Amino acid sequence: MPEVCEREVMFSLPEISKILLVLRNDADYRKAIENAISIASGKNAKIYVLYAVDMELPPIVPEKVEKEIYEKLREEGKKIVDEAIEKLKAAGIEAEPIGMHFGFAVERILKAEKELNPDLIILSTRGLSTLKKILMGSISEEVTKEAKAPVLLVK
Repeated sequence: MPEVCEREVMFSLPEISKILLVLRNDADYRKAIENAISIASGKNAKIYVLYAVDMELPPIVPEKVEKEIYEKLREEGKKIVDEAIEKLKAAGIEAEPIGMHFGFAVERILKAEKELNPDLIILSTRGLSTLKKILMGSISEEVTKEAKAPVLLVK
């Protein structure tokens, strides 16, 4: 019978003190919040919450309609951010909303990363089909490719 060699392998995860939590209206953002709580619990980490919607209205949309669309998006975003902050604080985690963004989400997420220098980015994602990725691009793919911090995708 061959001898079994036991060897202890030790490694440690990097210290996580700042997390950028990116929530979106088209993804299961609640799972991203739950993951953020799991990761931050007991680590004295602060979570910065960014609500980002990747959209650009065509110039032919009447101004009144555009205002209505953005107002609905702001209301929806406020509810999502408020829910996230409430859940994070209830779990004993320091949390701060850093804004809502409507437009090119990747640019705003990367700007927030540059400003905050987080140890981790948690991004809710919707899991596009291959065809939609080709036609629309993927926010999660671009953020993962361009971000300096590790990115956790949650779907």
